[in-house]
Amino acid sequence: MLGLLYIVSSSIFFGFSNAYWKKAIQNTPFLQVIFMRGLYTTSFFGLFYLLDLRWGIFEPWLGALPDFSVEQLGVSFGLCIFSAFGLFFFVRTLKTEAVSLVAPISSINVFGLLTAVLFFGDSWGLKQTSAILCVLVGLFFIFRSQWQFASISSFWKALGGSVLASFFWGVSYSLFRFPIHWLGVLPFTFLLELSVTLFVGLLLVSQKHSWQAIPQRPIQVLALCIILGSIFLHISYQSASVTQIIFIGKSQLVLTLFFGHLLYREKLTYLQMLGVAFLILSIYLVV
Repeated sequence: MLGLLYIVSSSIFFGFSNAYWKKAIQNTPFLQVIFMRGLYTTSFFGLFYLLDLRWGIFEPWLGALPDFSVEQLGVSFGLCIFSAFGLFFFVRTLKTEAVSLVAPISSINVFGLLTAVLFFGDSWGLKQTSAILCVLVGLFFIFRSQWQFASISSFWKALGGSVLASFFWGVSYSLFRFPIHWLGVLPFTFLLELSVTLFVGLLLVSQKHSWQAIPQRPIQVLALCIILGSIFLHISYQSASVTQIIFIGKSQLVLTLFFGHLLYREKLTYLQMLGVAFLILSIYLVV
């Protein structure tokens, strides 16, 4: 039960940050915002990792830091870079498209469910089948109004970037159980943020990006949400199944749509609310 509470807490912070990304990148280069956010999160988790390594401050909550091999570190780093592509495609698509259009597609976690079944042997039965059908029905109702009123070009642009985000996030988040077990929660979270920051930094250098002065407050809000969301999510891997994390994480989508409505006045229609209800039902079926 405690693991489920961790997942819900993580979804609250990630749900808000997913919606808040659009505000943070509204008038600024999105790669620079990702990089600056990464500097905050990497510094935070790096400092806390060093404190835990030296004095074991977080051992009562996170357990003792395990020993890991160079091979395990290399595989973990590669998986973190793989996950970074998900963030890249999500934020790039969100730059021009509505939160209510991008968030639902990127939350389609078929890739994550298949990965959990193939790599971890998570059971797949009637509940899981019913839950994924509820997800698909929910997404259909959420997008019905978009198909009626949004332009075709806008829809396909959002679809391409969001599906790629769903693929990279779905696979990597399911496989994160391995590096978390190998490295421990704090070392892995530090490695993840460091990898994303290095990845985006290399993109900025390769594109010969000219640095701009940008407001720091939105980036600091994003960093705080990512820090808290990451802590709760990675702790949940120790007490919940990957399938539970995937489906209960759908509440993140509900919260993203809600925060998108509050921040940007994106209208939620009755059909979209019906779709949200089906997503909530899918969560209930696997709890």
